[in-house]
Order: sequence, then structure tokens, then C-alpha cells
Amino acid sequence: MLLRSLFLSILLFLAAGCTVAKNHVEIAKNSYIKGIVTSISKVNSGYVYTIKSTDTSNGKLTSAQGFSSKPCNVGDLVYARLNGAKFDYFAVLVTGFERVQEPAIIKKHHRTKQNLTTDNIPIVENIEF
Repeated sequence: MLLRSLFLSILLFLAAGCTVAKNHVEIAKNSYIKGIVTSISKVNSGYVYTIKSTDTSNGKLTSAQGFSSKPCNVGDLVYARLNGAKFDYFAVLVTGFERVQEPAIIKKHHRTKQNLTTDNIPIVENIEF
């Protein structure tokens, strides 16, 4: 009887350990981004940047929009840490990494018969020896 009650108490402790809610700590997603600045808007005390990622390894963000007081231009390669709606860390890696340029217009030469001149062919030739 003692053995039976001991076995039941051990079984209850095991069952109680399985059903106790465990605190799961969520791992926060990495909020870093490495990418190209696609748009800039000026606000009172800084700039709002939109960044499209070039490197998504190690859980980096694919795109981000946030505020920073550091100036940069569209097309610059930046590395930043987003905290809420503000960039805590904002570094310009390469200025002018991706320049948006108009495609060069290549003019093709079209041959026309508009400016051709006609040569007069002699009708009669006399050759004497």
C-alpha cells in the first residue's frame, strides 16, 4: 500500500510538472538593415528615410522606414539599427552606391537619298588615235 501511494505521488508530480505553464522568452527579431536609401523626406529636426535592403543574411530587415538626424542622399549604401520608428545607429557606408541616371540617348545614322547629287553621263565620246 505504501508502495502504491508512493508511485501515485511520483506520478502526480510528473504530471503536474508537465502541465505547469512555462515562461517562454521570445527572441526579438534583429532590427538591423543594410541597404540603399530609396527616398528621403525632410522634417523639422531631421530626415525620414526609406531603405531597401541589399543584405538579408542573419535576420536583417528587408526594408525599413525611420527617422534620423544624420544627412545622406538617395542611392547611398547605409547600415542602420531601427528602434521603433527611429534609427539608433545610422552609418553611411558608401556614398553614391547606386546612382539613378537617365539612359544615354544613342543617335543612329539613317542613310537617306535626299542629299545625293546626280552625275552627268556623257552621251557621245570621240576617241581619235
